[in-house]
Amino acid sequence: MVTIRPLRIDEIEAALRMKNQGWRQAYRGRISQEVLDGLDDDLEAQAEAWRCGFGDGRDAPLVAIDDDGGIVGIAAAGEPRGDSPPADIELFLLYVLEEYYGTGLGRELAEAVIGQAGALLWVLEGNDRAIAFYRKLGFTEDGVRETLSERWYGLKVMRMVRPGVSNGKA
Repeated sequence: MVTIRPLRIDEIEAALRMKNQGWRQAYRGRISQEVLDGLDDDLEAQAEAWRCGFGDGRDAPLVAIDDDGGIVGIAAAGEPRGDSPPADIELFLLYVLEEYYGTGLGRELAEAVIGQAGALLWVLEGNDRAIAFYRKLGFTEDGVRETLSERWYGLKVMRMVRPGVSNGKA
């Protein structure tokens, strides 16, 4: 059984390790192994940035905790970035460990952070598994793409948007 709840401050480093493992699993073969291997190198700086982020009124990410107390999933959403976003909520972060693929945990986490509201997200082009997952949640590509920083070797992300289910937004 898995429990979904807000991340506690004392769990930030464990949550970052889980997120980084999620990246290694999701982006294997898409991003350089050197980058993936170095994800934990600046864990303390990442953790401090997260700690500071919680202090400015943002909601803590939600985590999925297994029976042994380990973090096996994480999700976060909030006010969208950029000018004139096409939705009121942006799904910033959603990862589950590979052994939880296909279990419904990703859907549960997404619903916990964005509910049925209209939302947007950015997904790595070519990440077919994630794109298919988001389509099942009602997201569609809107044609907007961006090139990522040098760290990501110029890979591109595409924006996906879904209308709100219960609030009448289109």
